Amino acid sequence: MNDELILIGRIGSPWGIQGFNWVQLYTDQPEAAFRYRPWVLKRPHPVKKGQYLTPSLEAGKPKGKAQAKGWVCKLDSNADRNAAEQYKGLEIWVSKSNLPALPEGEVYHHQLMGCRVIHSDGSDYGVVESVLETGANDVLVVQPDPASMDQQERLIPWLDNVVRQIDLSAGLVQVEWDPEF
Repeated sequence: MNDELILIGRIGSPWGIQGFNWVQLYTDQPEAAFRYRPWVLKRPHPVKKGQYLTPSLEAGKPKGKAQAKGWVCKLDSNADRNAAEQYKGLEIWVSKSNLPALPEGEVYHHQLMGCRVIHSDGSDYGVVESVLETGANDVLVVQPDPASMDQQERLIPWLDNVVRQIDLSAGLVQVEWDPEF
């Protein structure tokens, strides 16, 4: 797989005796994550953040189902509870090209990373570092850089009256947000 990968979840503890594991999915529609195939499973390095122990595993047909407290998945059709223990702690990555196209006007969070955030008056706030999911609304975490108007980190709510325009091809997000916040 030569595509760029994106993190969509993490494998948790075994569930039951039939080889299932709890899974934490970072998607709006968890059931759809089981269609983003194959899953590339990576074990994070215990000390070195952003690095992984090799080799990566591939799960071609992960099977998932909803439970009362979340989602469980089975990565190997022959697995039992003991075999499922080996998957605990693995991160789930998929090719960005496997993600479905979004309706016009919607974007994936990963598409916003690195976009320049500007005020409607032309003031440069910096670049999007991450997106926080707060429950009420998402929040852009904007980090300053040498081109920004000051060196202040900004948390900008993702609201219709704040985020005015997104131009992914130009890497710009236009906002109407008081620079003092």
